[in-house]
Amino acid sequence: MTETQKPRVLFLAHLLPYPLDGGAKIKSYYTLRKLAEAYEVTLLAFVRSEDEKRHTAPLRDLCAGGIETVLIRRSRIKNVWDAARLLLLRRSFIVGRDQVGAMARAVRARLGGGRYGVVHIDHLQMAQYVLPRRTAAELILDHHNVESQIIERMADTTQSRAMRWYANKEWPKLQRYELEVCRAVDQVLTVSAEDARTLHRLAPDLKNLTPVPIGVDGDYFRPVPRSSESRTLLSIGTMDWPPNVESLLWFYGSVYPQIRAAVPDVKLNIVGADPVDKIRRLAREDKSVSVSGYVQDVRPTAADCAAFIVPLRSGSGMRVKILNAMAMALPVVSTTVGVEGIAATHRKDILVADTPDEFARECIRLLRDPERGTEIGAAARKLVEEHYSWEAIGKELLAVYDHVLQQPSRPPAGVKVAR
Repeated sequence: MTETQKPRVLFLAHLLPYPLDGGAKIKSYYTLRKLAEAYEVTLLAFVRSEDEKRHTAPLRDLCAGGIETVLIRRSRIKNVWDAARLLLLRRSFIVGRDQVGAMARAVRARLGGGRYGVVHIDHLQMAQYVLPRRTAAELILDHHNVESQIIERMADTTQSRAMRWYANKEWPKLQRYELEVCRAVDQVLTVSAEDARTLHRLAPDLKNLTPVPIGVDGDYFRPVPRSSESRTLLSIGTMDWPPNVESLLWFYGSVYPQIRAAVPDVKLNIVGADPVDKIRRLAREDKSVSVSGYVQDVRPTAADCAAFIVPLRSGSGMRVKILNAMAMALPVVSTTVGVEGIAATHRKDILVADTPDEFARECIRLLRDPERGTEIGAAARKLVEEHYSWEAIGKELLAVYDHVLQQPSRPPAGVKVAR
């Protein structure tokens, strides 16, 4: 088959998959890279600023069909306005705030000629641009998380009364939309068997769920030479994402004091883009805490790490940051929610703790016993090498595509999807 005979894929991206500075971008980038091996891919993606468009350059070789970006405006004032507006309209905020006319027009223009065999819907929010079905192309939803589950869990864990009230209003609407989208598309890719089971439990009629896990670039994230003298607890994650913010505030308020009492010279390093003021304030008020913000290459930072902490209490899907940390042979301490979707074993290749006492105890042990951390890290590296390489996972992804294109199972055109 020549290059011009490759089936064409329209990749609708909620985030421009470059630079690789967040779990969702990393997943999308490697998915795009693998699809480009077998298909002619056109990328149509949101960007959050005009400056972000410069990051399309490294993606051009992967997108033989071209790249088009659409600007989406985000601000606190707009979020408040959208939250109030969509509440009155009884629509999901998570979906409705990303309804952009320019993106709708761009999708219609692309699909008008009927040239694509597949539309790859990267994140649930992008489904609104092709549903009700407006194309003969097969629709594949790449479902990074069970989105409604994240909001439902936030309603149970957040300390903010306002956030709890709004989350309880939001998650049922989001869940209804989420399930209707899953019914309307041809295939749903989940990042874990747990996510597939959750969706099937909510909608037993769903027969189009296929788990394809997230992978890790083991050549890039190689074991780092960690200092045995390290007293640093390392956290990495986008620090304006509410579940990450809530988890770090919970850790600092309920877990960290116990650790400091046992290991007075302990330090907490919070790394990740766009830290909100609540997180920045920790460093201003406590000299043992550092908030590093965005770091282009986290590997040098990982050398000073006695324990990689993931105190997540709400969320869904798989944590790319855990796979990356494991690939670097870092000892990870995570909640059960944080490690969901990863076939890790407590006390073998990861340490799992859900209560403040348990989480503190595991961190203290690693701070006092660096050799234990080395053992856990080595086992973690072995796990990702054997089960989470992008090469193996890419084969699973292409197998799903082959099945969908050869055996289409499209629901009737015009399936109504509520928002």
